[in-house]
Amino acid sequence: MKVILGMPDDRIPIWELGTPVMINQLRTIERTWKNETWVDSGGYQIMKKGIKIDVKEVINKYKQVKGDYFISLDIPTPVCNPPAKETFEYYLKLYEAELDVIPVIHAYPFDHIDKALDFYSSHPPKLIAYGGVVPPLLHRGVGRTTVIAIYHYLRNKVKKLHVMGAGSPFMRRVFYNADSVDTSTYRVKGAMGMVLIPGKGEKYVGSRKIKWHVRSANNGEMESLLIFLEKTNFPFDINLDDWINRALINAWVILKSEYTESRPEIRKSEEIGKLSANEIREMDVCGKLKLSSASQTITS
Repeated sequence: MKVILGMPDDRIPIWELGTPVMINQLRTIERTWKNETWVDSGGYQIMKKGIKIDVKEVINKYKQVKGDYFISLDIPTPVCNPPAKETFEYYLKLYEAELDVIPVIHAYPFDHIDKALDFYSSHPPKLIAYGGVVPPLLHRGVGRTTVIAIYHYLRNKVKKLHVMGAGSPFMRRVFYNADSVDTSTYRVKGAMGMVLIPGKGEKYVGSRKIKWHVRSANNGEMESLLIFLEKTNFPFDINLDDWINRALINAWVILKSEYTESRPEIRKSEEIGKLSANEIREMDVCGKLKLSSASQTITS
């Protein structure tokens, strides 16, 4: 599985780790590295911040950037909602601009996924991305089983599948048979005073009172991290007081380790992954999601 590290700016030299990187077209970053480079459209940020942007601007920016793959400008939708028509219009314009554009499919209802796949088959990309999976999984609310089931439905139908934002060791266990994934979590956690412990998860090593509801690393966990970095020949000095160094450590752990603990999401994915597309359809995950949401509304 290919792991791509998101790079919002060039303060952290993750390209020196030799991994593919993903930059965002909303930011100006001069490419000085030879690593395989993916370029994100910033669709989620555009929607969240209410930024007005024309697909022509994205095309012009993409043509200026020396990228290898370009994420299509899509309209993110909530789980089990149909796609916006602009998502397909934007893809077609990017495709016709002769860019290696990657369409993004969110957790649409099954019929809409089939229609989306039919559309993209007439303008075939090299691979397809699955987006919008991180919030439902991390918040552990309604929709976890749905995004996992829809992922496996896509996996049954698509030759090459990328999962947006699922590059952490835990997420890679959930989407275990994806072709590629990406993540920027190494940077976010480093800036928040956290380091990733190989095989486990994040632990706090900062000095602030705010610990983001994360337990402080104990001596045993710190020792296992330091031993891991030495055994895997971590190429930088170790300074846990510096957020950039913490971010580099996190990136290294993401690339060089696997998540070893068992969690319900992992077990659920392994279970659903054994089913055919028709069997997954019969689960009616979107119908159950709507019923569960309505029940929560009534009882709250």
